Amino acid sequence: MIVILIRSVLLDLVIEVHGIPKVVLWCLGVVILVSGVSAFTVTAVSISPLGTLNPGDQVNVSWTVYAASGVAFPSYDDLQFVSGLDNTAWSYSIVVNGVENVRPVVGGRTLTIPGFELSYRNQDEVLVKAALKGRIPLSSVPGSIKTLVTIQELDTRGYAINSSIVTVDRLVGLPTPTPTPAFGSISVTSDPSGANVYLDNAYKGITPLTLESVPNGNHVIVLRLDRYQESSRWIVVNGNSPSVFVTLVLLPTITPTATSNVTPTGSSTVQPTTAPAGESGSLSVTTSPSGARVYVDGELKGVTPATIPGLSAGKHTVLLSLAGYLDLNTTVMINAGKTSEYSTALTEPAKTPGFGVIGAIISLGGLLAFRKIRK
Repeated sequence: MIVILIRSVLLDLVIEVHGIPKVVLWCLGVVILVSGVSAFTVTAVSISPLGTLNPGDQVNVSWTVYAASGVAFPSYDDLQFVSGLDNTAWSYSIVVNGVENVRPVVGGRTLTIPGFELSYRNQDEVLVKAALKGRIPLSSVPGSIKTLVTIQELDTRGYAINSSIVTVDRLVGLPTPTPTPAFGSISVTSDPSGANVYLDNAYKGITPLTLESVPNGNHVIVLRLDRYQESSRWIVVNGNSPSVFVTLVLLPTITPTATSNVTPTGSSTVQPTTAPAGESGSLSVTTSPSGARVYVDGELKGVTPATIPGLSAGKHTVLLSLAGYLDLNTTVMINAGKTSEYSTALTEPAKTPGFGVIGAIISLGGLLAFRKIRK
């Protein structure tokens, strides 16, 4: 329709304007023709998700093209959509004067709608409602602008008309990081093995040991073993599995700095030794034999010999338990900024006397009775 109209105008000019070569008028007509094509409008563009897109993100894009409103879309041109996404799926419908015709979903990076599907009368309103699903290519460069969809009109030779090109772009960011787990684990080993392991002053077991479900953050690992120096390590857990290896150092031979008077019951008089000042104190517990579990206020704190830090000043109940020996309950006084020492010998359960003698008497009586019956 546009071509026919322009040709009519040119003929009028040739008739009315004398002295002007027809070639000039024809070139003028070509200029008018090129500049007059592509009257469609793109509206209602929507992109989901909002904000910066990252490589690998799923994207949904939708838009509406007013292909004809007052002037019919040229039947010899095509309307084309081109995408720079991966795994694309196109869906669209053609709406003519409010009547919608839904077309099948198609794949590929390009969707071309022939002009004869869009060409109606000048007074008809023709819309194309289109939607695209795809994924941002993993090869996309962070910080670059990615063209999601290019909307353009193709001429009779299949070339895009530059004045018709409309692009839908979005900034590409960095890949979405994997969420960090809230817990991790710590693998603890020592040389020699068999050391008592404390995590944040709580007894956890003996080396080698793996501590599971340790919350993220800063933690202190303390290793204690009889005749070796206590060793501590600071470690940070951030959803990972760090390892701790400690070579324990033998204690030098020293003269004891504290004494204890053992009472007939096996308990001892605690003699506190000086420790760094603070609002809490420590308790050093040794038993004969060693290996007894130490419970302070009902909570397992270690295995003797053990030094338990971070106890609040005041009285605390202590329970010592070792298989084959009687449990020992006592009360100790903890002074702030000091280490109290408690040493005791564990008592074996008393054996009931006389069972061997009674058995011998019963056996002898039975033998005499048997001999008497034979007589």
